[in-house]
Amino acid sequence: MKTLIPCFLLLFIVYLLQSSIFNVIAYDGISVDLVLLVTVFFSIIYDKHAILYGFCAGLFQDLASGTFLGIHTLSLLIICILIHKISQLIYKENIFLPLIAGIFATCLNYFIIALLIFLLGYSYSIWQIINNTIIALIYNLIFAYPVYFIIMKIDAKLQYWIKRSEQF
Repeated sequence: MKTLIPCFLLLFIVYLLQSSIFNVIAYDGISVDLVLLVTVFFSIIYDKHAILYGFCAGLFQDLASGTFLGIHTLSLLIICILIHKISQLIYKENIFLPLIAGIFATCLNYFIIALLIFLLGYSYSIWQIINNTIIALIYNLIFAYPVYFIIMKIDAKLQYWIKRSEQF
């Protein structure tokens, strides 16, 4: 419970970084999806609140994007539920975990968003979706390890301060 407010603050800061600084390195309008990576890693680390993190992170993206309200929320919610279920079965200190989780979450995110847009009756090019997914995969794979290790360092500091506050 004591980790909720710092994690939501970090999600908000990550969203601000993604929508401002990381848009500079965007290719064809696609950049690293830091919100997705941080939300997935939170879902792995903090099992109990995975659904809440996915909902709030998706809501940040939906409110700021100005497009269909609920697409990112539903997508991140589904991803966090699946990651939460899978994280109960895996060894969390695995060295390949950030890469596999990043690949799985990115592909699933683009698939869910494309499916929802298709179900809403809009037409799009399947090759454009595949191209966007590949570009997003490359960005997310480059940033998966640094983001994961930063999240782990922040979690270690947060757990230290929680234990320290309980002693007094």
